Amino acid sequence: MAQPTTRVRLGFTPNVFTLDDLARGVLDTNELGGASTPLTDVTSDVQSVTINRGRSKDLESFFTGSCTVRLLNNTRKYENTNTSSPYYPGIEPLISIHVDATTDGGSSYEDLFVGFVTDINLSYPDQSNSFADFVASDAFMKLANTEVVNQAFSSTTSGTMITNVLDNADVKFSAGARDIETGISTMQAFSDLSGNTLSILQQIEQSENGLLFMSKSGNLTFKSRHTTFPSSASAIFSDDGSNVPYLSVDYINDDNEIYNVINLTRNGGTTQTAQDVASQGKYLVRTLSRDQLFNNSDTEVASAASFLLGKFKDALIRFDNLVIDLKEATTSNQNSVLAREVGDIIQVELTPPGSGSPSQLQTLEIIDTISYSITPDIFTCTYKLSNADVQAFFRLDNTLFGVLDTDKLGY
Repeated sequence: MAQPTTRVRLGFTPNVFTLDDLARGVLDTNELGGASTPLTDVTSDVQSVTINRGRSKDLESFFTGSCTVRLLNNTRKYENTNTSSPYYPGIEPLISIHVDATTDGGSSYEDLFVGFVTDINLSYPDQSNSFADFVASDAFMKLANTEVVNQAFSSTTSGTMITNVLDNADVKFSAGARDIETGISTMQAFSDLSGNTLSILQQIEQSENGLLFMSKSGNLTFKSRHTTFPSSASAIFSDDGSNVPYLSVDYINDDNEIYNVINLTRNGGTTQTAQDVASQGKYLVRTLSRDQLFNNSDTEVASAASFLLGKFKDALIRFDNLVIDLKEATTSNQNSVLAREVGDIIQVELTPPGSGSPSQLQTLEIIDTISYSITPDIFTCTYKLSNADVQAFFRLDNTLFGVLDTDKLGY
């Protein structure tokens, strides 16, 4: 079967007149600016694409997504010292990059990565060949390079505070590149908040127990904790010939995320502790601590401690490192894989060899990380996963999580 067709476009800085610029500030040699930077399709030169987006595990914040595209450079058109390049002098850091894929010949595309080039590395393996590696990061990189300095913020919900931080004059994050939910928890007021912008936003994320990430389409996305509660699987991955097939998966039974003492402290508050003696007797004492949370009351922080204890006091078997070969998948299954986003809930089914009961293992998993490895002959996708059962909080009218005496209470 044919693998999806990958498209790579770069936003080379246009050769427009710029005052005091040595290359673009010469009269009668440059165009006048004003229009937005166009994207140039460089797909014909693509040798490989690697993408990595997500977080290392459930309790961690999302890291800055990365993408590396290797382009054939035998004509030197990706060399910024080559004045004959059609892209000269626009081959420089912080130009935009957009990677997407199609399964229908180009009628529609699914985004895989949107971000900004941080490094352009040229290599010359022999006298006949040259390659240009465009290394990119998503917009978390931009937030990590800004600071909020002595700014005042009113008490409001978590999502609204994120919006207020992004709107701040110190940050100036594009209003058109956001998907921010209102949030459930109330954040406290600050009269002189200072700090790294990304760190502040991730502190709000932890205070809400929500999700904050850059989407595959380049939008800063915030989901409240209630949105993260799973309701049904967005896709099913099986090894028995049904649903979406996969190459391999790891079966994990470890102690990496067992916590039976939770200590949470908000800014200006007292430490709120929740613990489970039975879990301590079974797994020893394992402590998770968070401080400087932005919540408005100790009461809510105490609820958050109980919430986290309910999630992590027991050991849960999980699947991880799910690898899918899109080259061997049907078009429908390719579309299902390309549509997935971090934070999605999927079902994984594994049929172990030999006899035993049950004959097939089935679990709901949260996608923590999405990675792609793409060449003209390879198109694989790997998911790192967390067990979604830790998110199984009771909600009415839900066939999976609406059963009395079987699900935990949220807040």
